[in-house]
Formats: sequence, C-alpha cells, structure tokens
Amino acid sequence: MPTIRDFLMPDLGEGLTEGEINRWLVAEGDVVVVDQPVAEITTEKAVVEVPTPFAGRVATLHGAEGATITVGKPLISIEVAVSASAEGASGNLLVGYGTSEAAPRSRRSAPLQRPDGPAPVATAAMPPASPLVRRRAIELGIDLSTVTGSGPGGMVTQADLERAQSRDGATSTSEQPAAAGTTRIALTGVDRIAAERLTRSHHEVPSATAWLSADATRLMELRAELPAGSTDSSVTPFAIILRLCTVALRKFPRLNAHFDTETNEVVRFTPIHLGVAVQTDRGLVVAVIRDAQTKSLRVIADELQVLAGAARDGSIDAADLRGSTFTVSNFGAFGVDGGTAIINPPEAAILGVGRIATRPWVVDDQVAPRSVVELSLVFDHRVADGGVAGGFIRHLADLIETPDEAIADD
Repeated sequence: MPTIRDFLMPDLGEGLTEGEINRWLVAEGDVVVVDQPVAEITTEKAVVEVPTPFAGRVATLHGAEGATITVGKPLISIEVAVSASAEGASGNLLVGYGTSEAAPRSRRSAPLQRPDGPAPVATAAMPPASPLVRRRAIELGIDLSTVTGSGPGGMVTQADLERAQSRDGATSTSEQPAAAGTTRIALTGVDRIAAERLTRSHHEVPSATAWLSADATRLMELRAELPAGSTDSSVTPFAIILRLCTVALRKFPRLNAHFDTETNEVVRFTPIHLGVAVQTDRGLVVAVIRDAQTKSLRVIADELQVLAGAARDGSIDAADLRGSTFTVSNFGAFGVDGGTAIINPPEAAILGVGRIATRPWVVDDQVAPRSVVELSLVFDHRVADGGVAGGFIRHLADLIETPDEAIADD
C-alpha cells in the first residue's frame, strides 16, 4: 500500500541549521528513484544537490525556490509503495551527511515509472550544463529545459544563456522593480548568507583595529629569488604573507581562536585553519587552507591557487568553506592600499592585507623608495587585548621585513 514519507532537511555540514532552496530539480507528480537529486540547496556559501533516500511519486515540495528550510523540517514528501510488514515504520526520514555513505551525489538519474500506477506526466528533458551555468540560469530566471545547448553533447554554455535571455527578455528573479528609477534587489544565496553573518558580527562582536605599514622590499626580492616549482602555481607575495602569518600565529595563539557566545568561553585551536577571503561572481566566500602551520610556502601557494580557482568556478567542496580559525582578506587584489575587514564569526580576528606599492621610506636616516604593504588587524576584544593584537601585527611586520629565516625550511 502507498504511504507518504517526509524527507527532512538534512544537515549538509558541521554547524548547519538551515539551507536555502536554490532550485527544485523535480516537480509534484514526478516519479523519482533512490539517490536522484531533488533539489539544489545553498548552505555555507556552497550549492549542493540533495538526493532522495527513497523512490516514489513526489507528493509535496515544502517551500518555493528561495525559501529557507530549517534542518529537521520537511523538505519533500514522497508517496512510496511499502509492504504490509513495513506499514508500522516511521514516515519521516532525516539523513545526516556527516558520513561518506550518505554524502550528496552530483549525478542525475532519470525518473522511473512505477509499474503499479499510471505513467507520469512527461516533463521537458534537462540538457547537460555545468553547476556554474545552472546557477547562472537560476539567477537570470531562465528554464534550462527551454535552452538548446551549443556545446559538446548539447552542453549549455554561458553564451547560450545570454542568447536565451536576449530572446525571452528574461530578468533576474532576484530583481524586483519598484518605483520609477529604482530597483529592489532581494539578497539570496551567497549574498543572503554573507549579509546574515556580517550583521551578526557587527552586532555581537566588540571589535577593535590595529594597523601598521611594513617594508616588503626584501619579501619581493625573496620571491624573485625562489626557484620555479614543478607545478603551474606561482608563489605570490600574498602567499608568502600567508605563510608568515602562520608563524606569527604560533607566537600569538590567542588570536587563533573562536568565541563561544553560548558559554561565554574562548576556544583556542592548536591547528591553524587559515581562511582566505575570495571574491567570486556569486559573492564573497572564505576558502580554508587546513593545518596551514604544517605546510611549506610552496604547498600553501599551490592550495591557495586551487581553492581560489574552485571557489570562482563554483566547484569548491562545501567542506573547504568551513572550519577556519583565522581569516586573511587580500585588499591588494582590488588595487587598494588597505582597509578594515569584518570578523568572520565565531573567529577572534581577521587580517587585512593591502597592495604592495612603492613608497618613500626612511632607511638609515635617508628617504628611499621601498615596497610597502599596509596591514590591518580587526580583533575581538573579548578574546585579546591591545597588547596581543599589537604584538601580533608588529611581529608579522618584522617577518615581512626579514622573511628569509621564517621560510628557510621551504
């Protein structure tokens, strides 16, 4: 006999409490098979396809696209055929994705017709497309099933989306026309999550800032002297500063910490999971270089390049966007001298690094042109005082000015 079972919103990662429905991949009335992706969910700045744990006919979709679903609440209800012996089983299912056995899959399975029921209503076939193109189609309000792909095997490309937008006059679903001359833009996906986290940081964290300029001339010389590696990655000045940052954090471990607002406790970490702010087309994300204190300059440079590239093309794993203990923001990437960032809660501090520019600098009582970088440290005053913050940024500046010994083992 058929019965209705609720598939509850799963926990897609550590600390997750909710997820936003980015896109439904099925409609009510569709027949689905086990492990078929049913929804794209945006959480922690990543988009994940969530598969159904059982087969049957979709009875109810709990929420419209753009809606937020709390973990443990119904995501989708499916009519399943069960034997009489299974009638007493629970009608709800909450799947945790903390184990590899239940990890979301990014493959699609064709709907399977139930032999004991009428054929499902035919739905338009979904053409192949990369995750980035699918997300862009959502942003533009374009139904991919109406787009003819020009890529290999009918793959839909960015150019195909632009042609479809021009043809249909589609506009972004996040833009809501208001009064003449104005446009209201609803924050969704990555932007909504970032806004919530930044608001939380501004309201909850009693932050203070310390800043300092450092002579990076020797750092730039050292970078030019480094032998070429066997990979395509280049060791950038920013990568060198990340490596030196791990050295400074080992001397000032109080900043490599979280603040637990529920228990009013400081949680210090031995491993340094270095978060790096990366600007993408989908918004700002924080990629994480794990156990950075154990890694050489070359390894950090390679991981930085890989993670930043994956973040920008949308292929980064959700696990690589969580668990940072200290974050660094590269203002210099935007061609600006520096700035003060907002702490990424529950972290205790964030370092801002400006561009390295030639400036007048006093050397041995003489003014000379030098490569100078501005550093800014925003810190949680509940976790550290000015002595710790000032000590850290001064030590980091010293390392930047004389980096040879700090990276001698690289």
